[in-house]
Amino acid sequence: MANAACTAFSQDGQYFAYCGSDGKLKIWETATSRLKQEYVPNLHLYSPCSVLCWISVNTQATSTSLSPWKKRRRKLISEEVEQKGIIAMGSINGKITLYDTAAAAVCGQLENGHSSCVTALTWSANCGLFTAADDYHIVEWNIKENGIKCKWKSGKAKVTALAVMQDGKSMISAERIIKWWNLSTKQIIRTFTGHAGQVTSLNPITVNKNASYLISGASEDGYLNIWALDETKNDKCSVATLAMQDEALSVSVHVNEESQVMVLAITRSGQAHVFKYQPNGRSKPLKPTLNIAVASDVHQKETIQQIPILMAKLIENEKLLLAYGSYMNLTFEKVTPDFSDKIQYLIRSEVKRTKERKEESVTKVKATITEDNVEYIVPGAGSTATKRNRTSSAGSQLPLKDRLENLSLNVETNAIGRTPSKGANMIQLLMQGLNSKDRTILNNVLFTKNERIIRNTIAKLPIQAITPLLKELCAMLQCKTYPSKIATMWLQILITTHAAHLLSHPDIGESLSPILSLIDAKLMLLTQISRLRGRVSLITGQITRSKEEQDNNIMEETLLVYQDADSSDEGPAVEEVDLESESDENWEEMSDQEEQEEHNEDDNKSVISKDENDSISS
Repeated sequence: MANAACTAFSQDGQYFAYCGSDGKLKIWETATSRLKQEYVPNLHLYSPCSVLCWISVNTQATSTSLSPWKKRRRKLISEEVEQKGIIAMGSINGKITLYDTAAAAVCGQLENGHSSCVTALTWSANCGLFTAADDYHIVEWNIKENGIKCKWKSGKAKVTALAVMQDGKSMISAERIIKWWNLSTKQIIRTFTGHAGQVTSLNPITVNKNASYLISGASEDGYLNIWALDETKNDKCSVATLAMQDEALSVSVHVNEESQVMVLAITRSGQAHVFKYQPNGRSKPLKPTLNIAVASDVHQKETIQQIPILMAKLIENEKLLLAYGSYMNLTFEKVTPDFSDKIQYLIRSEVKRTKERKEESVTKVKATITEDNVEYIVPGAGSTATKRNRTSSAGSQLPLKDRLENLSLNVETNAIGRTPSKGANMIQLLMQGLNSKDRTILNNVLFTKNERIIRNTIAKLPIQAITPLLKELCAMLQCKTYPSKIATMWLQILITTHAAHLLSHPDIGESLSPILSLIDAKLMLLTQISRLRGRVSLITGQITRSKEEQDNNIMEETLLVYQDADSSDEGPAVEEVDLESESDENWEEMSDQEEQEEHNEDDNKSVISKDENDSISS
């Protein structure tokens, strides 16, 4: 099921608008189920539509004849007032685009009101256009001057639904909590709490002058709450609850002449629930009065298949305008509810439109509008002459294997004599790798050292590929030294080349937050690494200086040199003895002889001294 926030019926139910993920605005005529208009704005993939609604602007004819009677003149002017249908589309960049269905062109753009994605839109003939966004603000616009009339803070949560009361004096906003605002003072009158999920639909109704109610539905809730809008009371509980089988995607409300409230809800399962509620105080949870389902014809298929109802609206005479099928083949039908039974099945045959019928149904197709002669071309798209030449020479094209080898970045896989044109094929391979998430192609492209090739590739990079490339570079930065070094080179060239686009991107914080967090983590370690580097440098410096001092001491000359006198000056030549030729045994024999001689001399001296003493004594 599509997002119901990007679909809406016109106030009279004559047209139905839808804007999908492809950025195309499609408008159908409900009476004939024909696609009337298709519009593709500039940069529709960069700032797609997030929510839309129909508004009406009064236009007066300039050829009004003046009457001397004042009452008659007012009557003439009122008769010639025309309602011009305009579709207000809120985008994720905070801008609101006004599309004129009569002229099939954009008639204005509201800017500088929101700084983030627009989440809710509502229109009142008495008050005008109100919007809410992720920046937690509500803006009241002046469409005639394309400016801001008033702006105030909505709270601490994202507003997902808005609605203006019929008298134009108050407004209701909802997140998980529903707030009732006084538009003159911008103060909260009351708050309502009862939904667990985000509120997706708000439908205020006025039963009589003294009784007003609010019907609200939320995501992942299988019920609708009915609240009493009474300033004098402070009831915390809803006055009634409408039970459903599944979550409500769209809700339409109508009050008949008997003050009976009819509620039409389309669930996610593709069925319609019709409730009849008579306000009479508190009541138990009410079950649907009628369930409506659309099924395929049993004669066409073996099994019965349900055709989902995408959206519905209550129109005049309590009829139902159903839109069922798919947005490629949408069918509209007015159905009169049959309350004789609790379940009403509509057996319909699935109509498959041919190409010719589809071309005839599109009466006004608006192509992409270029601003200041700027044309957005898909990378790799050639000229018409090239396509014509390719068509004419289709029989002489190279086989697929050879063409893939030509696109390869690995020189070894190419044939002999061929030189791969990296400058021309790098952007195509990069786009192919980013789209297919092929690691082989991405590694061949990103792990290149040639700065010139990187610059040429970044210069040809389309803007829609910047965010995927940033994610790949962030993953490389978290790897080891070589991949992070290559990623740093790519990132530096990417930021310097596409700085203007990155600064204007609304989600630049989300895209660069992983890289900034990685840089912050490395900066936290910078102080410790610097200290460690200083200590290591000090130690290595001391080791180097000590080694240099040792080398200098070895090589340095002595201050004093002592030389012995020459033996030739003392006398006759003495026969030199070759000490090295003598053995240890000769030395021992010589030492023994010398000791014996010394001992004999001592004995002789002792004998002589004894004789002398004897002679003296005698």
